[in-house]
Amino acid sequence: MRMEAILAIAASGPEAAEADAARLAAQGVGALCAFVPQAALAQRLAVNEPAEAGGVVMLLPSLANPLAVARTVHAAWPQAYLLIVRAEDDLPRLRRDLGIAPMLGRQWSLAAVAEPELTTALRQALASSRQRRQLRTTLASANARLRETHAVSLGEYHRLVTSEHHLSNFLRHSQAAVLGLDAAGTVLFWSEGAAELLGVTVRRALGRPLAELGDWAREIVQAATSLAPEHPRQLVEQMVHLGGQERALEAMLLLTPAVAAGARGTSVVLRDVTARRRAQDQLREANLQLQRLVSERTEALEKSQLALLQVQKLEAIGKLTGGVAHDFNNVLQVIGSNLQLLQPLVQDAGESERLLRAALAAVDRGARLSSQLLAFARRQPLDPVPLNVGRKLHEMDDLLRRSLGEHIEVESSLAAGLWTTLADGGQLENVILNLAINARDAMPEGGRLTLEAANVVLDEEYTRTVPDLTPGQYVMLAVSDTGQGMPPEVAAQAFEPFFTTKPEGKGTGLGLSMAYGFAKQSGGHIRIYSEPGQGTTVKLYLPRSFEKEVIPPRHPTGPVQGGSETILVVEDDLAVQAVVVATLQSLGYRVLRASDAQAALSILQSGVHVDLLFTDVVMPGPLRSPELAQRARQLVPGIAVLFTSGYTQNAIVHGGRLDPGVELLSKPYRQEDLARKVRHLLLLHRQQARTPKPAEPAEQADEPSSPAGALRVLLVEDEAELREVTQQMLELLGCRVQAVASAEAADAALRAGSFHLLLTDISLPGRSGLELAREARALNPEMQVVVSSGYGKADTDADTWNLPKPYGLPELQSLIERVQATVA
Repeated sequence: MRMEAILAIAASGPEAAEADAARLAAQGVGALCAFVPQAALAQRLAVNEPAEAGGVVMLLPSLANPLAVARTVHAAWPQAYLLIVRAEDDLPRLRRDLGIAPMLGRQWSLAAVAEPELTTALRQALASSRQRRQLRTTLASANARLRETHAVSLGEYHRLVTSEHHLSNFLRHSQAAVLGLDAAGTVLFWSEGAAELLGVTVRRALGRPLAELGDWAREIVQAATSLAPEHPRQLVEQMVHLGGQERALEAMLLLTPAVAAGARGTSVVLRDVTARRRAQDQLREANLQLQRLVSERTEALEKSQLALLQVQKLEAIGKLTGGVAHDFNNVLQVIGSNLQLLQPLVQDAGESERLLRAALAAVDRGARLSSQLLAFARRQPLDPVPLNVGRKLHEMDDLLRRSLGEHIEVESSLAAGLWTTLADGGQLENVILNLAINARDAMPEGGRLTLEAANVVLDEEYTRTVPDLTPGQYVMLAVSDTGQGMPPEVAAQAFEPFFTTKPEGKGTGLGLSMAYGFAKQSGGHIRIYSEPGQGTTVKLYLPRSFEKEVIPPRHPTGPVQGGSETILVVEDDLAVQAVVVATLQSLGYRVLRASDAQAALSILQSGVHVDLLFTDVVMPGPLRSPELAQRARQLVPGIAVLFTSGYTQNAIVHGGRLDPGVELLSKPYRQEDLARKVRHLLLLHRQQARTPKPAEPAEQADEPSSPAGALRVLLVEDEAELREVTQQMLELLGCRVQAVASAEAADAALRAGSFHLLLTDISLPGRSGLELAREARALNPEMQVVVSSGYGKADTDADTWNLPKPYGLPELQSLIERVQATVA
């Protein structure tokens, strides 16, 4: 506390005055006070001495009527600060009296005589008095300057004083946090807003160094000392702890030099900018997040653009290779067909036969290359069926081990409950085989090949960078090796046709491109993961199918058969047309020919009977092949239609798949392929043209319904369509057939008549086909029993034959021949 005199008024009695003096001396403030007894107060008031006392008048506890004395002092010295000091127990009564007493001005306060309240009240009183004195000094200086230029009236002077008084009161009671400091950093002014914001009362703050009021004040004091007339302003923002919370505090400091030499009232305005700082931090974080998002999206966009460019490049190459494959297949067809026509003429001719076989092998190799080109170009006609990838891998196990050799260890990891996928089984086998061979070539010193199959879900995050791939459920097939691996630049080109890192003559560079085309055409995706020295993994994703698995029929075997039916050949390439006509004529067929669809339509319209239309897909002229086929079915009911092409375009293939009901023989094909396909279609249409016969009553089972000596067959099958078509094929083979749908109906038929053969499905409603087979054996030991199963070879008795599904006419023919041999 600064050594300034305080006018202390005590009671006139010596004992009371001495008691007051002793209290003040005990608290260390006695030396600051000039004691005046109440009896001498009138004299002091008359000479107007409060300015010499520093403007603070303290009324001591010994005064019997302090309010009366306070009113007297205020009337004489209205600018003086009144500090009424009382004993602790006397304060409540005095506060009540002050509530009804006349106002004593704004510069007064009430305090207890006890420490520390009295000391705090003195600090506040002195600081307030000092501030008002400085303001009056400043105002007087300003008035003096004004008087130097023009005279100031007494009324103007009073208005200025009143304005200063109102400004001071406004700042003191404002909610704004305003404070004033002297040159030493002592608090001269402290608004109620500052008390509320900082949690420091006005009494505690006034007259004390600002640095003692909290850690938050040190930076403000340091900034205040650095202010100078050339830099009178400074903004300070800091994080502080107020009320147990971390808050952002902004301080605006303004230097106001005083008139007195060397003096400087620093004004400070404080604001709580926590909300603004939090908003700025959130905005900054949002900007950072936006920048990260933009960076990620930009990176994803760049990847998508690169992927799109790669797809566009592969599409362009695909269109080129598709057109080339069409003409190449026609050339191969002519070469291959002529070589096969020559084959019977050079049998046992030594060197000529060897050269012919070599030429045919070259044609086969060219056909495989062409097929791979079409697969990459997504022009390969697919015939997808619901299949199980795990079953396909099991079926290929022997083939893979033979192809890879003994120095390659093969492992399989198949997840339980694999989903069904819709894919072309033959093309899938080619893809797996090509991937396995590529892996083998990457491990010349041996290694391990791992085949994996699992169910996966590809989300939008994954598919965003893959054009034409939709999120959803997929069946994943992975082929991994422990070979040399590939650097990124090689992996990026791996799917391009004819790109290969193998030595010249060791690879065509079409294996991976064929796999790529198959994946895309099947609605899936393929990806390579590889690092040099770490091996390679190729993952193939095929869309999940919710259809039941279908096991495709086996390829027909046995000798090639011809016939005497009439076939119309429509082919614009005259060389291909000539060899096709020669091939069919060599098989005994009557052949008509046309070079375009319009000429073929004219032949059909002439009324000539045609059993089968064999037409190329890509034909010149306005009439397209599918339209020709439709007109042919209208003109010749029951006609069979077989398409052929080396490049299907979109005529009979949509979405990479053959249209329903379309039969296609892809170029180039062998004579054997053509003969079997033609014979199969002619037999199939003959069966469909026949009117189904009603089931014969059990008691007429032995009556002749087919040529004498025909086998009597009891067919038990609960699926109506399969039962009907099997009956038709057996009857086509010359059998007398009674077809029933259940084991109970079969029991009745077996007890009513005799049969050479019982052909029963293994899964029947109510009872197993194996049980029916045993009972049938007991009834007729001479009868042959055959069990058919869709699960492969069934676990039957030793004397029961197996017929795995699916079966066709060749399998049934072989079965009937075996039964006939036993009957004979």
